[in-house]
Amino acid sequence: MSEFPVKPLKRILKNHHSGEVSEETIIYVRDILLIFTEYIAKQAVEEFHTMNSRRTKNGLSPLKRLDKTSFKIVWERIYKQFPDEKIGEVGKHNDTLLCQDGANYV
Repeated sequence: MSEFPVKPLKRILKNHHSGEVSEETIIYVRDILLIFTEYIAKQAVEEFHTMNSRRTKNGLSPLKRLDKTSFKIVWERIYKQFPDEKIGEVGKHNDTLLCQDGANYV
């Protein structure tokens, strides 16, 4: 599992941490990225085949090259599963709920 170079990863980690970063950490992050990339590639190829079968059913010729669209669709599916940090947990810290008529309920 050494297809990714470690220098760019080290640079990225150092951008977020002012201290030293161990080689074990960099290698571990690289391995995580490889596993994640393999997963995305597999999902994108499946999406590509699905898209081509839809194209064929609609009378269009199938695409021959794996395109960016397949990866974009897969990434958007994955990204939607991340929690939205901008929203926060509205109402979690309130003990009193207000109704539209202004009545308080505990």
